[in-house]
Amino acid sequence: MPFVTRDSDGQIVALSEVALDEDAEEMGTDHPELIAFVARTCPELMEPTGATFVSSDLAFIRVMEDLIEVLIRKGVLALSDLPGPAQDKLMERRALRGWLAGVVGMVDECDGKVI
Repeated sequence: MPFVTRDSDGQIVALSEVALDEDAEEMGTDHPELIAFVARTCPELMEPTGATFVSSDLAFIRVMEDLIEVLIRKGVLALSDLPGPAQDKLMERRALRGWLAGVVGMVDECDGKVI
């Protein structure tokens, strides 16, 4: 999750991947204040073309993740070669993929829909 820094009025003034100081606050990416900050500082991301660009980035991230996994499997790259935060992110993604793989095809008993 990203970190935000606030000014003396409590307004978000900075967004970062890591805590920049001891006052940085971790915030969910779907938090309304964070969305408002992004809309205010990067309005192009909120426009249809910006959303397309963000969507493209998200798809490309998956390609990069798969590439890293292939390089690790082939022994070209070791997980320990990557910085700690990158290792953590990859491990989180692996865990999430594993969980999702176990959930795929489960039936919702309430209305019989496949999840």
